[in-house]
Amino acid sequence: MNAETQAQVAQPAAPQPSASRFSFKFLPRLLRGLGALAVVASLSIFLLQGWESGNDSYRYLLLLAHTAGLAVIGFGAGHWLRESKGARLLLLLALVSVPANFAILGAFVYSASRANSIAYPVFATWQAESFTVTGGLIAGAVLVLAPVTWLGFRVLARHSAWSLAGLFLATNGVLLIPLREEPFVAWTLLGLTIFVLWRTARIGRGDTAMKTLEGAFARGLQFLPLALLFGRTVWLYTADAFLFTAMSVTAFLMLRQVALELNSRSKLRSFSEQLAILPALTTGLGLAAVVDKIIKGGDAYAFAVFSWAAAAMIFEISLRTPGSGASYRRKAAVVMTVGLLANLVLYEGVAAAILCLLTGMGVLVCGYLMEQRLVFGLGWVMLIAGLSFQVQYAITAFDLGSWGSLAVLGVAAILTGSVIERHGPQLKLRLTQWGRQFKSWEY
Repeated sequence: MNAETQAQVAQPAAPQPSASRFSFKFLPRLLRGLGALAVVASLSIFLLQGWESGNDSYRYLLLLAHTAGLAVIGFGAGHWLRESKGARLLLLLALVSVPANFAILGAFVYSASRANSIAYPVFATWQAESFTVTGGLIAGAVLVLAPVTWLGFRVLARHSAWSLAGLFLATNGVLLIPLREEPFVAWTLLGLTIFVLWRTARIGRGDTAMKTLEGAFARGLQFLPLALLFGRTVWLYTADAFLFTAMSVTAFLMLRQVALELNSRSKLRSFSEQLAILPALTTGLGLAAVVDKIIKGGDAYAFAVFSWAAAAMIFEISLRTPGSGASYRRKAAVVMTVGLLANLVLYEGVAAAILCLLTGMGVLVCGYLMEQRLVFGLGWVMLIAGLSFQVQYAITAFDLGSWGSLAVLGVAAILTGSVIERHGPQLKLRLTQWGRQFKSWEY
C-alpha cells in the first residue's frame, strides 16, 4: 500500500448531518406563517372586541395606522434587510386589511345617512361625530390606502400594478354605498363578480407575470371586497329569493375562479370543484323561488327551472375539470332526471309532459355525443316518461267509435309494417352494431 492510499484511508469521513437536527431553512417559513396568523388574529380581535375607551373615529384611525404600518414595515424589510419573502407577506397582509378599512368607512357613511333603520350588533356599529368627520375620515383613508394598494400590487405584479390597484380600489369603493336593499345588493354582487372576472382575465392576457404565484394572489385579492360584501349580507341581513340566487351564483363563480387558479393535479382543485355543486343546487332553488314569485302559476315549473339551472352549472364544471368530466355529467343528468320526473308526477299535464319529453331528448343527444351510458339511459327514461303521458292522454281523448280514428290507426299500422318489411335487415344490422358500440362507452 503506497503513501497516497494510506493518506486516503487515514482521512476521517466527513460528518453527516444529524436527521434530528432542526432545519434552519424551515424556521423562517414557520415564523412567517405564525406571524401572518398573528397579524390576521390581531385584526379580527380589533374588529370584534368590545371597546369602552375612545370613540369609533379613534378606533378606525388605529386600524388605518395598522394597515399603513404593515406596508411601511414591509417596504422597510425589503429595502434595508434585502429579504423579499417577508416583505411581500407584510404587503400582502396590508392589502388584505384594505377591504376591512373600506367596510368600516361604509358603516360610517351608512350610520350618517337616513337609510340607517336596522339595529346592528355592537361590533358592527360604527358612528362618527358628524357627517363632516365621516368625510374627513374617508378623505384621509383614501390618501393612505391608495399608496398602500399601489405599493402592494407593485410588488405582486409590477407591470399591471396600476390596473390591479385601480380595480381593487373601485371594488372596495362599492362598500361605501349606504344602500342595503336586497335588489341592489343582488345586482351589485352579480355585476361586480362578472366585471372582476372579465377584467382580471383581460389583465392576465397582457401580463405573463399574472400566471405566477404572486399574480394568482394579485387576482385573488380582487375578489376579497366581494367576499366581504357577501359575508356582510349573509350575516346582517335576511335574503329574499333573488338575493339568495345572486349570492349562490357569486359563490359558484368564486369557487370557479379558485379552481382555475389551482394546479390541475391539486386535490384542493378537485375539492373546490366538488364544493361548487352546492351553490349550483342552491342557485336552482333560488331561481325556482323567483319564478314562483314573479309568474302566476310558476310553481308548476319550479322543478323544471331548478333542474335546468343546477344541471347546467354542474355540466359547466365538467367542461373545465382536468379529467374527462364524466362524473359531473352523470350528476347533472341525475339532477335533471329527478327534477323533471318530479315535475311530471306532481303537476300532471301536457306542458309538464312536453318539458320532460324535450329535456329527455336533449339529455339523450348529450349522452350519445359524450358516449356515456348512464347519461344516455337517463335521457331515455325522461323521453319514455314524457311520451307515455302523451300517449295516455291521446288514448283518453281518442274515440275508437269514430271512423276517422279507426282510419288513422289502420294507416299507421300499414306504414309501420311496410317500413319493417323494406328495411328490416338493415335496421337489425344497425341495431346490432350500435349495441356493440354502446357497450364500449364510458359508464
